[in-house]
Amino acid sequence: MPSASFSEDVQQALQHVRYLSQTIGGRGSCTVQERRAGEYTAEQMQQIGVKEICVEPFTAIPSTYWGYALSFAAALTGLLIVLLSDRQGERTLAMLLNLAGVWGFLAETEFAPSWTRWALSRKESQNVCGVIPAKSDVRARIVLCAHLDTHRTPIFYSSEAWYAAFTALVSLSFLSMIVGAAALGLSIYQGWMSARWVSLVLLPVQLFGLAMCLHADFTPYSPGANDNATGVGAALALAQRLRRLPLKHTEIHLAFTGCEEVGDWGIAAYLDKNALKLGKDTTYIILDEVGLGGLKYLTADGLIFKHKTHPRALELARQAKHALPEIEIVEGVGLAYTDALQATKRGLMALTVCTVPAPRSGIVSHWHRMTDTLETIRERDLENTLQFAWTLLQLVDRRASNAVDSNSMRVSER
Repeated sequence: MPSASFSEDVQQALQHVRYLSQTIGGRGSCTVQERRAGEYTAEQMQQIGVKEICVEPFTAIPSTYWGYALSFAAALTGLLIVLLSDRQGERTLAMLLNLAGVWGFLAETEFAPSWTRWALSRKESQNVCGVIPAKSDVRARIVLCAHLDTHRTPIFYSSEAWYAAFTALVSLSFLSMIVGAAALGLSIYQGWMSARWVSLVLLPVQLFGLAMCLHADFTPYSPGANDNATGVGAALALAQRLRRLPLKHTEIHLAFTGCEEVGDWGIAAYLDKNALKLGKDTTYIILDEVGLGGLKYLTADGLIFKHKTHPRALELARQAKHALPEIEIVEGVGLAYTDALQATKRGLMALTVCTVPAPRSGIVSHWHRMTDTLETIRERDLENTLQFAWTLLQLVDRRASNAVDSNSMRVSER
């Protein structure tokens, strides 16, 4: 597969990054700024000549921390109850509240229905979509996806040390709800130790989890140059290239999603509306943080439970990696989640492409920080992403073209 120059595409992508991160700035989920980012992508697609541009509205909970905060609050309430009154009825209620906290927390990590999602109010957001037709008859489809919104900037993302400590303490806070439910259950049915001691030990741990969740929602939104203006910019640059050089048998669908940062609400809404008509053989390519660090594609995605990337999506990524020996490309498990997770959980072929600073490389990620600005983006890393993504597109189209040729040969032989 011949190498192509992507220097012009990089500059186009950077123009989009500049507008999104500087002119609009922080683009919180369900905010006016997120909507402005969607309007901008629609305008850019119209200028490029993308077809079937549309806005698909949906509703979402505008904070990723509300569900976790409710879970911790429920468990804490139970512990406070037994601290004040250690009778069997209060112990039973406290156990149930800790179990409710466990359910809410786990469900939130999996974006699954739970009492926390039923209790919380929602706001409006939107996905912005478009289509780039194939040159000839359509034999394959690709959804090129990037999220528009940016995350808040709580203190626990301010440094690698803070994030490591936060992750450990939140894991301990979640474990404390399980321990609390088990210990309270034993105290009810086995007469095991005073529930007040359980409360005194576990209260500070759960209080930390609640405090961090509440703190986060009082912090500003990141400018999000790398996360994820680079993904949006790269997708728009690829769209412009595809209008000049359309794929022969592959139809490209563009999906710029809202509310990724608060639990993949946008991609879930997109799949609810479009996955059936697109078909199970559609390939979803997610571009998320693609302008700073070494090129990487994910083999698994998820916060606690890591969901493995579809084997056919991994096969495609490995073929593209083999076709680009001049670029260092690694594969590995994702740190948190991306828009691919919702598709992967539905059995669809979804692949996340990202860039990650290597350990001891001296490169700071700026993930969910106010320092995630245009000045931190590295053109070479962005160019590598564009070249890799373009290779993925070409491989899918080549496979579709080969299938057409094989079918034609069989017909001729008959």
